[in-house]
Amino acid sequence: MKRIAFRLAVTALLAISASTAMTTPVSAAPIIIHETVSTPIFEAGVPHDCRPDLTGTLVGMEVLSYQSVETRQGFHIHGTIVDTARIDWSDGSYTLTESVDHFSFNAVGQGTSVFTETHTDEGDFFTAAGVFEFRATFHEIEHFTVIDGVVRVELNRGHFHFFGDC
Repeated sequence: MKRIAFRLAVTALLAISASTAMTTPVSAAPIIIHETVSTPIFEAGVPHDCRPDLTGTLVGMEVLSYQSVETRQGFHIHGTIVDTARIDWSDGSYTLTESVDHFSFNAVGQGTSVFTETHTDEGDFFTAAGVFEFRATFHEIEHFTVIDGVVRVELNRGHFHFFGDC
């Protein structure tokens, strides 16, 4: 659900920014914006991927860092979103997690835009006594190209990897 909300927010931001970039006067100097935004994360009732009898509470921080550049030739934005968190499970065990998204968007002329995102999730699972149990990772790549209203999508569907006994 969080990834869907992220994609909707980024898509709206990029659409607004791209339309602004296309109207930048020819003589205008490039507009460059650097921004970092930190947001606390909290989610209750998180399901455990390996033990369906457990639920958890996730507490952490999300840091979005990006740069946007607007010129008369187009618009470019790229950035990184890093989430670090801890999930405390209902049996006392816990997971330390990190999620990293790298994204870029280019609008280069009327009717052409490209969006790419790479995503990685990692989690180290521990017993209530702090003994390491296993590590889980997830990787995904998405690439969207729009040229004159025709959308081309390339997805490297998510891949799970477990190190240890899930």
